[in-house]
Amino acid sequence: MAGARLRLLQRRPGAHGACVSARSIQGYRGYSTPATQAADPSPASDPKGEGAQGKKERPPGTYIIWAMEAIGATAAFIYYLHLYTDLLKPKVEERLNPDKYTPFTLVEREPLTGDTTRFRFRINRPRFNEELEQLADGIITQGAWALDVKDHLVQTYRTYTPVDYVVATEVDDERGLREGYCDLVVKRYPGGSLSRFLHNTQVGDRVEMRGPILTWPYSPNKYRRLYMVAGGTGIAPMYQLIDRILGDPADLATQVSLLYGSQSEADIIYREQLDELAKRHPERLSIKYLVDRGPASAAQPGRPDARSVGEFVGGFDKSKDVVLVCGPDPMMAAVSGMRPIGPAQGPLRGCLRDLGLAPENVFKF
Repeated sequence: MAGARLRLLQRRPGAHGACVSARSIQGYRGYSTPATQAADPSPASDPKGEGAQGKKERPPGTYIIWAMEAIGATAAFIYYLHLYTDLLKPKVEERLNPDKYTPFTLVEREPLTGDTTRFRFRINRPRFNEELEQLADGIITQGAWALDVKDHLVQTYRTYTPVDYVVATEVDDERGLREGYCDLVVKRYPGGSLSRFLHNTQVGDRVEMRGPILTWPYSPNKYRRLYMVAGGTGIAPMYQLIDRILGDPADLATQVSLLYGSQSEADIIYREQLDELAKRHPERLSIKYLVDRGPASAAQPGRPDARSVGEFVGGFDKSKDVVLVCGPDPMMAAVSGMRPIGPAQGPLRGCLRDLGLAPENVFKF
């Protein structure tokens, strides 16, 4: 039986179909069976406790190196936040917002005439423009703009047009902002609630304002000539537009003519700035000053009326030009008719209607 069994095993095919001996099979089993192999050294036979693979010891100072790397990475991340974001800076306040009133600090006030003062308010912007700045800039670039100024004592407001708006280019790294300003020119009226409120405001006080608010859309080279009729503080939107047009390298074709009436030569607001602009752009800006009374060296006696306005707009082209009007109520009534409160322009009246101009040829601030 043993021999028969041996022969049977000898005839059993191997892995490749060849006959193998029992000894070969035993060798194969011995090679393939883990139980026949020497066992791994036990911890008792491994005095160092390193195991078959040999556990390596960490060099001295490994944890210190790891800690230093973590500190370095954290410092690099903080530096990145400081350099490219404002997340670590204090919250920037006194930013223009067209949707709600924001308190702004009065940083300077300068008397311009006996009853008119320039008020300079601080306007801040974050180091990197955010959505609010993009919204404000989008309104300002569309044309003439203004701010609603609120008297928080009686909860009333009035709209004023800034004559200047400057955004600083230098960044205050400590506060993470750029500090600029805007200037309002305001005449004090005996019965004017907002004008009295502003003239009682002192440097360091805060005044709530909302804006910018688009008052008149304008795009470069849209008109051949802008005819501006202004009186008193009505120069504010005119000056804002003049300065913008003459300072825009993309707006080279537009010409501006200004008829500006004041009570006296001493009451001509921003005359120095206007004369400087006319001197630098004589072919594009022409100015005619009118005064009600007193001696005048460069102004003519008179006021904006049918005669002076008729001469002023003598070359008006209805298809290419526009007339802009802003001033005290008597002047508005005589030249173009009053503008009602709100966005409506109201009917065109006064000497401009008598001269044959249509409502679409005139805009009243």
